Amino acid sequence: MTSQTPTKSNLTALLASTSGGNATLVRCPTDMLQRLRNLHEAEWITLFTPVVPHPPSTALERNMDPFEPLGRALARQVRHVPYRLDYGMTETHVDFIPSAGAILIVICTTENIMSHNSRAFEQQRKFARDIQKKVEDKSGRSITPMILLLCTNGANKQTHQDGLSEFPALLTCTDYNTLALSNAVRVLFDN
Repeated sequence: MTSQTPTKSNLTALLASTSGGNATLVRCPTDMLQRLRNLHEAEWITLFTPVVPHPPSTALERNMDPFEPLGRALARQVRHVPYRLDYGMTETHVDFIPSAGAILIVICTTENIMSHNSRAFEQQRKFARDIQKKVEDKSGRSITPMILLLCTNGANKQTHQDGLSEFPALLTCTDYNTLALSNAVRVLFDN
């Protein structure tokens, strides 16, 4: 019996498809992506993340926010502002919008989240829509780059992705562990 030695490319693909979260930039207008990638050093990225339990595959400390590694991976100045699914957007969230050079909103609908809250997708989409309304100018154009990061897997993956079609910029990954979030940043910033 002959066994094939894994090459770097198929080993990399295997790692990306399992623990790496399979990050994909689904869509993003070129001007928005360029603006994001070329933020001035004084500009902040405002990171809105849902309050959710740690992913099953995590090695994070229990008192650490599961999206803190995402903020650290951005290698930019970040204001990390969590949001509760049951409260949605509050005045606190609105207060962070004017000073944002870019906004990254995480929507997390992995199977472990959806099994505890069947409305999690709708609640997070509503939060993103509310933020989008605050970011747009009177003509309906976004005045600040706003990117959604959808962490999803399982049977509803495509449904959740399709349910965010109104947003011009969408990045997806299949997990929200540290490696998956780092890979999402790598894809977004083309590193």
